[in-house]
Amino acid sequence: MEQGPMELKTTSPMEPQRSIVALNVLFILLSQFVIGCAHTPGDAAFRAGHPEHAAMLYAQGAKQGDSIAALKLGLLLEEGSVKTDDFGSPTLWYERACNLGSLPGCHNLGVSYEYGKNGVQTDMMKAREFYLKAAERGYMQAQYNLASLYSNHSVEPADDTEGYKWMLLAQRSAKKCEEAPLCQWILEDPPGHKATLEGRLNKSRIKEAEALADSWNPQR
Repeated sequence: MEQGPMELKTTSPMEPQRSIVALNVLFILLSQFVIGCAHTPGDAAFRAGHPEHAAMLYAQGAKQGDSIAALKLGLLLEEGSVKTDDFGSPTLWYERACNLGSLPGCHNLGVSYEYGKNGVQTDMMKAREFYLKAAERGYMQAQYNLASLYSNHSVEPADDTEGYKWMLLAQRSAKKCEEAPLCQWILEDPPGHKATLEGRLNKSRIKEAEALADSWNPQR
């Protein structure tokens, strides 16, 4: 089964994976996230090389409703910087982040369920559920991964029109940032998910998907 850039480690923005290409972009690289996003208690400890202390501070922030802290703790656990015995599974914190409104948190939950990792079993319907939470709010990576699930016939009921809609939306978002490696990857679509979906649709259904994409607005 062809895969897209959906399972990503947290070591390098360009690393071989089991798909045609590899971009460590759908899981947010923790160090880049800490540097590039809003500061959260625990960041200084992380930068200083004290992941356990950072994790404790992230956990405190997450319990107080900080979605970014919850996401960062999930990423620390995902990359093995701290022990799950001490802080729980990455999915525990991704789910908390998702419930607090983090689109990457929802997306990472989807990846976890698609691949059966981070303490959960493979469950494509749950993967779809969490990708959809992020996709509906305009998260490009989740839109692409959602389209790939439909392309691979990984979810029921099969709906190629819906899958094609999400692919169109992902690529429209990618067009706005086409100089970035991830956006280039989604536009090129090396696994051929767009072609697969398009090949199963007649002209009428393609137009229907295009109309759905044209009328779509992100949820708030």
